[in-house]
Amino acid sequence: MNTEQLETFLALAETKNFSRCAQRLIISQSAVSKRIFELEKELGQTLFHRSGGVALTGEGRAFRPYAEQMLNLREQAAERLRRSSQYTSHLLIGCTYAYYDLRLGAQIDGFAGENPGCSVKVRLAHSGQLIGLLLKSALDVAFTHSPIEYPEYTCESLGEEEVILVTGSSNAAYPHGISGAELQTLDMVDSNFLYAPTRLRLFPPPHQAQLSVDIASCAIPLIRSSGRFALLPRGMVEAELRSGTLREIVVTDESLPPVRNFAVYRTASGERELIERFLRYP
Repeated sequence: MNTEQLETFLALAETKNFSRCAQRLIISQSAVSKRIFELEKELGQTLFHRSGGVALTGEGRAFRPYAEQMLNLREQAAERLRRSSQYTSHLLIGCTYAYYDLRLGAQIDGFAGENPGCSVKVRLAHSGQLIGLLLKSALDVAFTHSPIEYPEYTCESLGEEEVILVTGSSNAAYPHGISGAELQTLDMVDSNFLYAPTRLRLFPPPHQAQLSVDIASCAIPLIRSSGRFALLPRGMVEAELRSGTLREIVVTDESLPPVRNFAVYRTASGERELIERFLRYP
């Protein structure tokens, strides 16, 4: 099997349509059919149902993660080879948006400055996506809010972040605190930061915030000069609290669980020494 066949297989698995797959890959529909036919012939398995629409067979679903991993490994190898002429070591890091804003950005800056021979590439995503990429060998180390308990992986705790309720300093509401039940009445900006059980406890269905953002730090401008509120990690808003542009509102009868941070990497990784050196920096 070759790269073209794998790319076509994954594109067809996603689009579920030969014509749309051909458009995405900028090839003819007959070329899509030929590549899939040759891949199925080589594997000795039917990968797609073709009657009543295009869908993966059981064998196709089983093959899909391996196809993704093979392409990821190819891309990773090609990228490292491109960098090898200039750098002696390479580190592929995945990180949640919040942890990058809180800790990792400064850590990478200092580490790169003291290790000019090491190239560092960072991919930002949510915890589930990062763990998926790590399991596909597309990352050397992932900084997540969720631990994993696979025997072949090392999962180190990096501490936790206190979650607080904040609003713009011009919003004078609730000077003496707020109850957990009253949170549901607020004009909240949902920053996708809370753990799912905490979110469901504080905001059970059918509650839905009018404004939602995918990255916690992006909620700050939305509450700074409005009457809106947000639940955010204290470390992310410390500077705003000190300068007086934001203020904290105490939740009087609810314990807001902190968000935990973890570093996860394959124990037998060829980059383990470099990963551990990075984790111990500074």
